[in-house]
Amino acid sequence: MFNDLKNSIDFFIRNKTKFSRKNFQEKDEEKLLRNYLENLYTYDILDRFFEKIPYKKARILDIGCKNWFYAKGEYNFFKTFIEDFILDGVEIDAYRLYSTFYTRYETAKFYTKNLKNVNYIAGNLLDISNISVHYDFIIWILPFVSIEPHKYWGLPQKLFMPEKLLKQAISLLNEKGQLLIINQGEKEAQIQKRMFDNLHIKYEEKGIVKSEFMEYKNNRYAYLIKKQHNHRSL
Repeated sequence: MFNDLKNSIDFFIRNKTKFSRKNFQEKDEEKLLRNYLENLYTYDILDRFFEKIPYKKARILDIGCKNWFYAKGEYNFFKTFIEDFILDGVEIDAYRLYSTFYTRYETAKFYTKNLKNVNYIAGNLLDISNISVHYDFIIWILPFVSIEPHKYWGLPQKLFMPEKLLKQAISLLNEKGQLLIINQGEKEAQIQKRMFDNLHIKYEEKGIVKSEFMEYKNNRYAYLIKKQHNHRSL
């Protein structure tokens, strides 16, 4: 209870003050190299798991994009088969402050610089409800499906609503839209599957995520949801 109260107060303060240094630039060569590999990794896994349907125009959403260090990987992937697109990233804790006194929001400006039609949305996925805004592709990397990681990352317990957020994500898909979810660890992958089953959501299990560009400590698991298979599910 005390930890949740602390998280709630901290979350309230950082979203009210929005304090940050300005004009972030990454100059550490090791971090830049890792970031380059992480963007290649992102490109690689999207290329493996999404069905690449050619579009003249499309809209894409990344849920929980943090400081969006991998935005170029997403952007360059979608450029390969879509003529014109808008790429949105939504992050509920955009004003989390790093030890450098830059926020995620300010850091994301650096990583998305010069990318056309890329928008960083500091806010809640549930607030994206404009009936005219729907997405052809949605990416959700490491969603919070259990409470402990959610609390560990300093979020108030009242914001932990995985089923509601999942239903919202699917509701934002266009008729033939696709949603790719990547979970961390077998335990969270199993929780994710039970959530799909509880909500009667049809999904394609893609198995363990592997890439020659990056290897993480815990295995990651991929699931693909297609809106056309879930019209009557929710």
